Amino acid sequence: MITPYRYGPVDIWPGQRPSLCGLLKWMASDTFHWLGDGYRHAPPPGEETFTDLHIRHLRQAMGHRLKAIQFTKRQESFNGADWELWIHNRSHGIGLRIQAKKQSRKGQYGFWYWLHERSALQCDLLVHDALITQCVPVYLLYNHRGPWTVAQGLAQGLCGHTASDQSHYGCTLLSAFHVQAALFRLVIDNDLYGHYRNISHQRLRQMSAPWNQVLCDVQEPKEVRDSRGVATLKEIQRRSAALEQSGLEALGRVDPEGFSTPSQVQRDHSDLGDAPELRTRLDETPARGDAQTALRPLPQRVLRLLEADDPCPPEPDVPTSAVVLYDVTDAEERLVNERGRLYHS
Repeated sequence: MITPYRYGPVDIWPGQRPSLCGLLKWMASDTFHWLGDGYRHAPPPGEETFTDLHIRHLRQAMGHRLKAIQFTKRQESFNGADWELWIHNRSHGIGLRIQAKKQSRKGQYGFWYWLHERSALQCDLLVHDALITQCVPVYLLYNHRGPWTVAQGLAQGLCGHTASDQSHYGCTLLSAFHVQAALFRLVIDNDLYGHYRNISHQRLRQMSAPWNQVLCDVQEPKEVRDSRGVATLKEIQRRSAALEQSGLEALGRVDPEGFSTPSQVQRDHSDLGDAPELRTRLDETPARGDAQTALRPLPQRVLRLLEADDPCPPEPDVPTSAVVLYDVTDAEERLVNERGRLYHS
């Protein structure tokens, strides 16, 4: 039986609450080593195992700052995402619609995944469901091997909290629009022109960024107290928007040949069932400037989850296995002491 590489968060921070950045960095390192050990010595853990363990660690370490709502599991094949993460101050926030993908022994990911129950590619469903739920669609990559580089445009805006052995790359976030662009090129070349094309997994990994560096909640101390966590939220939203914009720009460089999604190309050239109507961002312009940092009000469904009793939460409008809600209010005051430990770990 495989066990996690390191102790749990209550052993790492006894009697303390870590920052979200610190906890995510620790979980990424644990994932990096656990997955690598699994490939070397035993069958590696599955994506669902990592997801369940991460949600457990978040709930265990963050106390009342975090609310994790897990729903009765639907058919996994119906879902375009594994879970949702909302970072908020109880009135505003940003949500990520997350699909986990484990790196294979050879460094590849299962981006090409057709869901027969919905007659569409998982990536297109992830984007579709994220637009309905007002989330940013992302892949959470579970990694164990490099090379480790982040595209320059993304790296410039990330926080500086890293692991000396680069194990913070164990969990990285990738815009689903980057994957959608790669799938568009693949199906158009293969199905329309008969030119065989592979997905460049290494290139897509380079367009991802460590999740702790994107979602970092550690702020420099300020003269004016920001008890509502507005500055923290704006920074997280800015980095998340940059990640999303990078993917949208990649999608904008693809000639879709009149198709709305890669799934539509595939269905039109194969006997894969009726086509569902999927929302897309092909016709939209990436947000820039103030649009990236203006705080977004929480959707009503998220507000209902915040107020709901844990034993009887309202069912999600779009199926998902869990919704995790992290409250950043008073983040600056709580994390002043955390800064020193993060920079020296």
